[in-house]
Amino acid sequence: MAVWGGAGWLLDRWLDILFFAPVGIVLGMAVAIYLVVVRYGAVDPPAGKRPGTTQGGRRSRPRTQKGQR
Repeated sequence: MAVWGGAGWLLDRWLDILFFAPVGIVLGMAVAIYLVVVRYGAVDPPAGKRPGTTQGGRRSRPRTQKGQR
């Protein structure tokens, strides 16, 4: 956020307009959020939506053929 906001501020001072600093700050925040999601992964789905688990969160037993344990 500081890098892109600072670059926008420098462009604002150089071109004498007040447009690039807010755009740079928003762009910096978006890039920062994207990098956090890429680095640490997306949020896990709720516990009830995971395949292969029962309501209590324990894995369901694998299905076997008749006569096997």
